[in-house]
Amino acid sequence: MNCFDQYCRQIIRPPRRQYMISDLGPKIRFLQTKAIVRVDFVFESRNIQLNASYFLTKAKNHRCMIYLHGNASCRLEGIRYAEILASWDINLCVLDFAACGMSKGEFITMGVYESQDVIELMKYIENNFGKVDEFMLWGRSMGAVTALLLTENSKIRTYIIDSAFSEFRQLLQDIGNRQFGVFSFILYLAIPILRRKILNQAQFDINLLNPIDKLKQVIPNKKFFFVAGKSDTLISYQYTLKLYENCQMPKKLDICEGDHNSNRPSTTLQRIIEFINEVCEFKNNQEYQIRIEPYFKFQIQHSSEEEEDSKNQIILSEIKTPQTKQQFISN
Repeated sequence: MNCFDQYCRQIIRPPRRQYMISDLGPKIRFLQTKAIVRVDFVFESRNIQLNASYFLTKAKNHRCMIYLHGNASCRLEGIRYAEILASWDINLCVLDFAACGMSKGEFITMGVYESQDVIELMKYIENNFGKVDEFMLWGRSMGAVTALLLTENSKIRTYIIDSAFSEFRQLLQDIGNRQFGVFSFILYLAIPILRRKILNQAQFDINLLNPIDKLKQVIPNKKFFFVAGKSDTLISYQYTLKLYENCQMPKKLDICEGDHNSNRPSTTLQRIIEFINEVCEFKNNQEYQIRIEPYFKFQIQHSSEEEEDSKNQIILSEIKTPQTKQQFISN
């Protein structure tokens, strides 16, 4: 395998994140008295079987946040947000993109075909769990680009864009400048070769992967929250600034402490939650309530030892929720 093949493989076939189904945590968890039920399922898009999990809550409305993970990651990345979203009666859906985690598939496409898979996922959720009152996307890195490519989808209103690039070819050139310095012209000359290889193997054109173009239009009922880490050396926060400046729709910006893979600080998460819940009025969704009722017909009995173990697993955070107003409880 020559250097061009290796570089191409890093882009479209990074190492697959391996994990066990038990790593997803308990099927049923509680946020004080609120039950959260995880439903695992497989859906199909582009003739590829994709794995996903849906964290359901009993609520009057059906609000769905789909978390879109980054390159070389999987659905585990987004599970940490299940409880904080559930505390606001928002369901969380996480998936393994094609060629990631437990999903089938050979290549990732940096958001190009992943955006099509998200549309199929949205259809699956409505077909199996009832009409959705509001779809929201929370994407990180490749997942954030996937979300931006769905800007024109009328079913999606809210976008959380964390660490996205604005133009993929420009990102490759910037990475080359950092890695090769005065010899970066070598990568510049190699980009056309990489483009052809990627086009032949994964069937997408890196020259056309410019999510920033999606923001240069005004689409009603859309809003964007842009996030990036100050110390991100992979996708500089300057890309996020550029996306924010070019966005012609309602928007907010948070350049926080951390790098490309850091957990975002509680202050940033608090701002995101407030952003998500700005002006939220929905009618009572009886279809959703009826469709999910079977998932909540369970009884939990704990032994004293199990109760003590569950108490030891409770972690307190500083994020405010409607239940506590002061503390956020997660498993």
